[in-house]
Amino acid sequence: MKVLLLRPAAGGNISMARSMPLGLLAIGSVLRRNGHQARILDLRLSDRPDDDLREALAEFDPDLVGIGIMTIESRYGFETAAQVKAMKPGLPVIFGGPHCAHEPRYVLHDPNVDYMVCGEGELTLLELLQALETGGDLSAIQGIAFRRDGDYVKTPGRPVIKDLDWLTQEYDLLEVERYFDFRCSMDFFPAYRCRQFLPIVTSRGCPFRCTYCHDIFSKSMQYRSPEVVLDEMEFLMRNYGIGEFHIVDDMFNLNMPRAKYIMRRIVERGMKVHISFTNGLRADFFDDELIDLMVKAGVYRMALGVESGSQRIQDQIKKDLDIGVVEGVVRKLTRAGISVHGLFMLGFPTETREEMEQTIDFACRSGFTTANFSLVIPNPGTELREEFISEKEKAEQEFSHYSIDYVNNNASKVSAEELVEIKKEAHRRFYFSARRARQVWQTMSLKWLLRSAIKTPMALIWRNAIAPTNAPTLEK
Repeated sequence: MKVLLLRPAAGGNISMARSMPLGLLAIGSVLRRNGHQARILDLRLSDRPDDDLREALAEFDPDLVGIGIMTIESRYGFETAAQVKAMKPGLPVIFGGPHCAHEPRYVLHDPNVDYMVCGEGELTLLELLQALETGGDLSAIQGIAFRRDGDYVKTPGRPVIKDLDWLTQEYDLLEVERYFDFRCSMDFFPAYRCRQFLPIVTSRGCPFRCTYCHDIFSKSMQYRSPEVVLDEMEFLMRNYGIGEFHIVDDMFNLNMPRAKYIMRRIVERGMKVHISFTNGLRADFFDDELIDLMVKAGVYRMALGVESGSQRIQDQIKKDLDIGVVEGVVRKLTRAGISVHGLFMLGFPTETREEMEQTIDFACRSGFTTANFSLVIPNPGTELREEFISEKEKAEQEFSHYSIDYVNNNASKVSAEELVEIKKEAHRRFYFSARRARQVWQTMSLKWLLRSAIKTPMALIWRNAIAPTNAPTLEK
């Protein structure tokens, strides 16, 4: 079969990372190696998404369209599905991605969506294609949802894929060079040292049970073999001129011996690269040896997921993080010359203004080079969503406009208007500081400091503390 894999063209005030769609790439690679024709169309990169979609449907003439979406862009996924059906009526549309952790009724109520792939999609989509080709029993396929006789059917979940080395990426499915652009980096993490950078995954999963996090890969860890990861990095360096990698694992440093081995082998192989961890490492899985190896391997920047400066909130969200260790780790990383970005969240259920102020105080005193304060998102498939529903006494919620700047689902102890101001206050207090200037100077050489002066701290200040067009949404 011919399968067109899409990422929708999210717009408006939604802050999106326009990095390479590694999920669609993995699925497309598996489809191709199993005899299907696959094409990936990333409409986020298009200046004329409607025309590009129409041309792809006419030229490629797919038998099926798969749309990968996150919850904060789900509105645009539904709009794209409607466009597909309008351009090619009867063409099956499948939704996949984090938003499909939702109950089927929240997705399949849309007549333009025919199937959901819940969880990892590589094996599930293969089986679904086979069933659609042969008229097989859909209810026998693990990890999907569909409509039958007016009812929603969701099959049992599929076990996670253990052998990640099997998931070799076919990079020619994408125009790799189109991702060599500052705008395609993580929107809240706008920094790079080499224009030719790409994201890379070395593992899947996370064993922690944070209430705000999705559970696509189960609460376990699956690892790619270190040498397979290093071979892929060298392939990308050799064939695409890549000089920087953004490692986007959920939990790269959980297995510290493995993390050290990868860093050590990068040095031993003589790989001259820059490395950034944009997805948030655990602050409590570092030692001096790992930091030293990271510096030698080319690590210059990383994000630490802290979320809250209140230990009560830490316990409530089940992050299992002792915030007392964070400041010492940030200090060590900064002294080693690594720029550290702090990831914080405001607006957890029952969170008071005083606890939000604790988070801001903690971020300001802890030595982070940069930081971002986002608003809590009660994503489907998370324990946090159930807390929000309980707090707000709602049976259903609208998810299509979720973003890190959206406050209509506020379940904290402050008003939505006050939460907006606290978020802006957090960024102003953090960045308008002589201490912050010293932190930036400590971790950025003059060359990189001059080049990043606008794109890194100033961009974050403008977007989150000053610019009115990017203020959180307030609907009455």
